[in-house]
Amino acid sequence: MAVSARTRTLLTWLPAAVLVLIIAGVVVASLAIQGSWWTEEHPAASEDQKAPDGSSMLTDAGFDYANVEGVVRVRVGDGGLSATELGLPADGEKSAEFRRPVRAIVAAGDEVHVLDDIAALSASAQDDRLAAVTLTPDVVRGWTGAVGYLQALGAEFGWDAAQLDALEEDLAEFNRSGEGETFTATIGPSSGGAAIASATLEFDRATGATPLTITFEPAPE
Repeated sequence: MAVSARTRTLLTWLPAAVLVLIIAGVVVASLAIQGSWWTEEHPAASEDQKAPDGSSMLTDAGFDYANVEGVVRVRVGDGGLSATELGLPADGEKSAEFRRPVRAIVAAGDEVHVLDDIAALSASAQDDRLAAVTLTPDVVRGWTGAVGYLQALGAEFGWDAAQLDALEEDLAEFNRSGEGETFTATIGPSSGGAAIASATLEFDRATGATPLTITFEPAPE
């Protein structure tokens, strides 16, 4: 089939035109990103990202801000905002996995606890009150890393040292028995503070993985 001179000209220019459009799209996207809130070194938080008392809003927007700032802030117990003021349902929960490990600052009464390398957070509410906040540290080195993380927090939370020291023997007994696939241990709860802190770790026999969570709850009134 013969191709006319006009068609050949159009075919010649078509790749160049497509390339120009692609370049233009990249330029527009780059300009949009450069002007984006995400690229600001210290972006200001909006009302749906940070609560009036400085706590992180427990919403997608609040967690987005925590991802950028590298810090998530939560107040548990007396003096804290209601669940709905934090963006939670009066009775329900919200979870998030951070894009990179962040620092968690947990306030309770006059106490302030700082936990680093937090990979995920889950918050639950009951009767429009923040009932529990569970943090998942990004623990490395499996069992050894998980136990070391807990030992570093033991004195701060008033956990029983004997309970922490017994973990190694408890795991050894689990391995000797050959029964079950998962060993689970709970540390705490703490007492005497404005918030109750407890930890749970699970050791998987097959993989050696040891997920660890730390939960804060308001102290009983």
